[in-house]
Amino acid sequence: METGDDCGTAERTRRRPADRREVILAAAARSFASSGFHATRLGAIADEAGISAPALYKHFSGKYELFAASLIHLAGQLAAAVAAVPSEDDPRSELLAVVRSIAANALDNRESGNVYRREPRLLRGDDRRRLAELSATTRNRLTALLRGMRPEVDDRTARILVTATLSVVASPVTHRIGLARRTVLDVLCAAVETLIDLDLPEPQPAAGTRGLAPAGRRETILTESIRLFADRGFHDVTLEQIGAAAGLPPSGVYRHFPSKNAILAAALWRGSERTTAAIAEGLAHANTPREALVALAAEYSALCVGDPGIMTVYLRDTGVLDPADQRALRRQQRVNVDEWATWLQRARPGVAPGVARFLVHAALNVATDLTIADRDLDAPTIAVVVTAVLTGETASAQAVGALTPPTDPTASTNHRRATS
Repeated sequence: METGDDCGTAERTRRRPADRREVILAAAARSFASSGFHATRLGAIADEAGISAPALYKHFSGKYELFAASLIHLAGQLAAAVAAVPSEDDPRSELLAVVRSIAANALDNRESGNVYRREPRLLRGDDRRRLAELSATTRNRLTALLRGMRPEVDDRTARILVTATLSVVASPVTHRIGLARRTVLDVLCAAVETLIDLDLPEPQPAAGTRGLAPAGRRETILTESIRLFADRGFHDVTLEQIGAAAGLPPSGVYRHFPSKNAILAAALWRGSERTTAAIAEGLAHANTPREALVALAAEYSALCVGDPGIMTVYLRDTGVLDPADQRALRRQQRVNVDEWATWLQRARPGVAPGVARFLVHAALNVATDLTIADRDLDAPTIAVVVTAVLTGETASAQAVGALTPPTDPTASTNHRRATS
């Protein structure tokens, strides 16, 4: 709802000093989630909070202190929401109540919750430990409830299913699709109920080396840049470091890219193109809508595992791009999501378009989060989890795996071409 300037001024005047810290933290979390730590100005946060910059400094000594406090505040809100869910005799019922509380918290913080995904690596020392402690509280409760339901679950399965559960219920912070709150909560909780009953395949052996690296200097620059951006973050990597990793002086880098931002844009477009190519590759293996979902999940999971660096960079550094590039990437992402959603609706005719898109975002979120959380996790296992979110089926991993696209020399060649 829009309000006039006079109304806004009056509202700010009425705020009690005791509320001011909360207002600042909320404004800061939204700003850091939207623009990232480095691009956010304290003056802009003060303006959004309806206070002066000097008043902000009475509460926080600098940008990092405000950033750390805003993340820990968000984590504390989530931990409090989870703690407020009463214990029950039935672990399944309690787990779903906890999940619904987490999903509600994600919806309440939709404009700010993505800061968890974009910027946590910037936290230092005690702040990092405090955030980890708060996060562990939620994860440990979910793990204990899952084990209460399924005592036979091993550590690996519990870890994967809890990570996927948290990824599903947090997925609303990654997009802006509009649905009624009750519908969103029901859809996400239903997806989680599928996950917690899922059987996973045995771990697959590592695929081995990925072959030869590109010989061209432009490709070498892109490859090394993606690795450095993923490991250190865009802002903590210099052109000199990129050049050194690529075996070039800075002037050699400039022959191929006019700036570090241009390298990032090229890398992110590369990731977007690979995602689009994976859709065509997956559909080429499918004969029915359900097989299409299985194939899409398999191709995207293989893409994430095959190049986790670009997924990390896409997740964390897209906000660094200029607005035009950001809009263009979002448009292409919408096209890809709509393609997945079309096949989901064909496989599940009763699912509404908005619900289908919500589920696709949740599934993509799961693939990315599982890859980043465990670099040793194999693509077939991730694909089983992603497929469960899409189909809503609790079929055994063996039944799902039987529909995984066949592997033959031609298919392998096509996959390498699509993802290179």
